[in-house]
Amino acid sequence: MRSQMERCRCFAEQVKGARLGVATLLFASMIAPVIPAPVEQLPPIPELAERKDEFDATIQEQIKKAFEKLQKDPNSAEANGNLGMILHAHQRYELAETLYRRAQLLDPHSFPWAYYLGVCRATLGKQSEAEKTLRLAVGLKPDYLPARMALAGSLQKLAEQEQSREMYQQILRDHPQSASAYAGLGRVYREEGEVAEAIKNYEKACQLFPEFGAAHYALGLAYRNLENAEKSREHLSQFRRHSSNKPPLEDPLLEAIQSLTSKAAYYLKQGIALRDQGQFQEAATALKEALKIEPDDPVVHGNLSSLYIALRDPVKVEQHYRAAVAIDPGMYKTHYNFAVFLGMAGRTAEAMDVLRKALEVNPFHALSHNNLGYLLAEQGKSEEAEKHFLLAIRYEPNFSLPHSNLGRLLMAQRKHKEAIQHFHKALATEDENTPEHIYTLALAYAHQGDFEKARDYALQAKQKAIGPGQESVADESEKLLIQLNKMAKPDGQ
Repeated sequence: MRSQMERCRCFAEQVKGARLGVATLLFASMIAPVIPAPVEQLPPIPELAERKDEFDATIQEQIKKAFEKLQKDPNSAEANGNLGMILHAHQRYELAETLYRRAQLLDPHSFPWAYYLGVCRATLGKQSEAEKTLRLAVGLKPDYLPARMALAGSLQKLAEQEQSREMYQQILRDHPQSASAYAGLGRVYREEGEVAEAIKNYEKACQLFPEFGAAHYALGLAYRNLENAEKSREHLSQFRRHSSNKPPLEDPLLEAIQSLTSKAAYYLKQGIALRDQGQFQEAATALKEALKIEPDDPVVHGNLSSLYIALRDPVKVEQHYRAAVAIDPGMYKTHYNFAVFLGMAGRTAEAMDVLRKALEVNPFHALSHNNLGYLLAEQGKSEEAEKHFLLAIRYEPNFSLPHSNLGRLLMAQRKHKEAIQHFHKALATEDENTPEHIYTLALAYAHQGDFEKARDYALQAKQKAIGPGQESVADESEKLLIQLNKMAKPDGQ
């Protein structure tokens, strides 16, 4: 068989020494050329003109400019991808997928278009296609952690547990502080029935990021299945506190998508995320940036008002509340948050007025009914308070506070049997108020004369009230136990 050089020499003689042709042939045989896909292989450009009414005016302008650029050069990967990014930012995933696919076909070696296409397909639930595209993206940029995490997640959803586990383990070798990777590994082990390994990984995720809502929820369910009620309650309580919290994952490409919604919306979202992570000063900075862009946005003012409660700046709390409701008086949550501030400041009459405004806007808001009932009870208006507690229970049956508050009200009226029923209902939901609910239930049983149950619940309350902010409950429970033990002793002993 002739060598490649001999074949090339033969070819050269045929073309009479056309050396450039030989050189081009040899070069092409070693490196695959980057050639745009033929137009007929591309999916058609979506018809956006007829769908413009689906978008508001600012979005329409963004889309129009990007679409005009695409029409001028339909085989430009950048023009296709940029329009896809805008549609992705506004949650038009099907349309974005088509444009990302065009961009990826036109520039197969571009990591961003492959990554965006994979993310879009995963969002649409097309896990099989997402897995193939994300695998391509990881091949193009193996060190991009969000792409590796997305691929591991897609594999897990496709029930490819072994491959998913291997990916998460590889990620943890490179990023041993990744709480999200430990949680992902926990999900894999859970699906494989390896409960102990699942718990170990979820616990590690919570150790690295203590406010990881989804990991706490998974642990709560796992411990409940193991009949470890105490640990189950502990983690489910943490989940209720931090349900939407998850570890931050630095992803500049997705951040670029988010920034396209509008700068104000981007800063608003960033501010809310920082607030949820307890970074209040940083959250205030982000929200103030949003306000510079949209000074009349009532949502930004409302979020700043509630944020300044945490930052203990009463002047700004009120300033932003007034601004928010002047623009949009129908923001019942903003009314409610300001009423909480007023109640904490001892401005009871004003707090009650603001709560009534919240209920005018949304008569079904259980939190407002509960707080108004509490303030009415403090003023001795028991009948009106009871009405609001019952409304809170009707609109949110699993809300513990109105049950407990109504129980206290009934106990003050010596309706101990009815009070006990509501205290038990309050205990159906585990939260930070549970120790106090158990203590009041012990009191109710003591007043009813059932000292044995009173002792049992007082002891439970004392045991539960371990931790910051629960000291007074523990002390009161101990005092009640001492009184009950004295009552149990025969005279003279």
